[in-house]
Amino acid sequence: MSTAADAPSLSADLAGPSAGLLVGFMLLAAILGGTVARAVRVPKVVGYLLSGVVLRLVLAAGYARAHGAEIAGQMLHRAFEPLMALKILALGMIVFAISQLLEVEHLRAVGRRILRVSIAEAAGVVVCTGVVCAVIGYFTGGGIAAIGAGVLLGIVAVETAPSATLITLQEYDAKGPVTDTVLTLTAINCTVCIVLFHVAYLLLASTGVIAPTSMGERWVWLDLAMTTLGSAVLGSALGFLFSVLYAKVTLPEFLLVFLAVMIGLGTGAGALAESLHLSFNFLLTTLFMGAVFTNVTLNSGPAFDLLKTISAPLYAIFFVMAGFDLHIADVGSLGLLGGAYVAMRVAGKYIGIRLGVRWAHWTDEVGPHVGLGMLCQAGVAIGLTDFLLNAWRSEAAADAGPHPLALQFKSVVLGAVVLYELVGPIILKRIVMRSGEVKAITLLRRPGPAVEGESVLRQTWGAFVRAFKQRAPAAPMPGDLQVRHIMRSNVKFLKAGANFDDVLHFVEASKHNHFPVVDDHGAFAGMIHFGDLREMMYDPYMRDLVTAVDLAAPDDMVPADLPLAELMAEFNRRDVGALVVVQSREDRRVVGLVEQRDLLRALRHGGAH
Repeated sequence: MSTAADAPSLSADLAGPSAGLLVGFMLLAAILGGTVARAVRVPKVVGYLLSGVVLRLVLAAGYARAHGAEIAGQMLHRAFEPLMALKILALGMIVFAISQLLEVEHLRAVGRRILRVSIAEAAGVVVCTGVVCAVIGYFTGGGIAAIGAGVLLGIVAVETAPSATLITLQEYDAKGPVTDTVLTLTAINCTVCIVLFHVAYLLLASTGVIAPTSMGERWVWLDLAMTTLGSAVLGSALGFLFSVLYAKVTLPEFLLVFLAVMIGLGTGAGALAESLHLSFNFLLTTLFMGAVFTNVTLNSGPAFDLLKTISAPLYAIFFVMAGFDLHIADVGSLGLLGGAYVAMRVAGKYIGIRLGVRWAHWTDEVGPHVGLGMLCQAGVAIGLTDFLLNAWRSEAAADAGPHPLALQFKSVVLGAVVLYELVGPIILKRIVMRSGEVKAITLLRRPGPAVEGESVLRQTWGAFVRAFKQRAPAAPMPGDLQVRHIMRSNVKFLKAGANFDDVLHFVEASKHNHFPVVDDHGAFAGMIHFGDLREMMYDPYMRDLVTAVDLAAPDDMVPADLPLAELMAEFNRRDVGALVVVQSREDRRVVGLVEQRDLLRALRHGGAH
């Protein structure tokens, strides 16, 4: 059996599983984790993370019996290292997808409100977390330096992980103002956290609260400048080049170039810094790249749809890898400081966004509990932790070990990341469900036999037999499903007396092509379709005379208890893409909106069966 002394010279025959075999294990773990998560009704992200944790424990135990615990750990680390390209690619694609919400028209519509909410959130988190952590650090013997570490903890707490947040919302097909707010704030948080952290570190180093390495303030200034301005310039240039390329090549060719650039940026940062003296933050660069691509490209939808199609297995293995690399042991070493960080970050997110929503007068669309949906934390926080370990040494020499407070900082952040990544997606799911932005049918779907009582083996054999027969027509939708199961209940409305300019402002801020109109009592007054506005926009005389109710079709509605088979007939009878859902034909209070795509998706998936 190998001993710990053999660890530095680990031979090739003790290299553990190959990278390809480890990827296979992770994909299987993702399937099992996702199945278990669906069975217990939690987001798949949680299942993926836990399956990664279990996979590492199983492999480590197996190799430890043959080679010892330390050798087993090095084997898994060596096998895991080649997979970092996949992890970086997945994270870059997630940030690139979120950047769609940085579209100028969207930001113009919610700009002032989202800015106020973002400021309030950052202030609430930094004050709650930073002050409490600084006080605890100072009175537990850390001195003045502990105050600086507490401030940096407060800034790191601002970050919300884009990965777990986006994938959870995509899994439940969440759509609405709460979903858009969470994703937009998540994108902003990454930028704010990175910039604030470097500025705060610079100020703390300049005042002597933190003693940086011998590279001194010049190195910190350069790092700050290249991280912000350098990332913005590089990302903007790449976004513009991608837009030009997108217009000249086919989608598959565009995809190849996109993947090559993303992997090169993520894995080649060190080589670029050494050869071209180019330093940048990968996530910040990707965020700017996606934002520019979204705003410059005439029709970016097909590109984002293609990336979403190929991303499912990549995202699954990304979260299994995240679970495989989670520092579970750090949870036990959180201590008083770590417990305060976890609790105060929750309080800061909740209080900050609650105050921000009230300040922005946004309570009609975004509820006060949105802050609890932004607890996921991972990539940026871990990256800033690594930066602090390298920059804050126990001595002035660059080759000295990390400062004890930097090591404590690492334990607190990594331990909290474990908790937030496991609990955050579950809370986020409840927030969007409570807001009415998740369709009931999404929650009703569950694995099971297509015919009750029929075994999986019999179904499989039946499918094999049917493969060689003429296909029968698709079975109709089960009669027990109604419109209420596929509608979205969090829908914005136009008042009947709104003038034409108010209608146009409403349309600009909406992601739909159909706009319900209600009277002063909340009863349905009609539906405006995008096509109804085209001719009116170029008629300067009529546009000053009409109101929203004049433009609306009064009969584009269905009751909430209408069976889906009859809903299909309603869509066939009308040439529209969406219908308003009312409580009943007698009670015309609007309760939601159903789009034709929602019905088609329900028919394709077969509902709950």
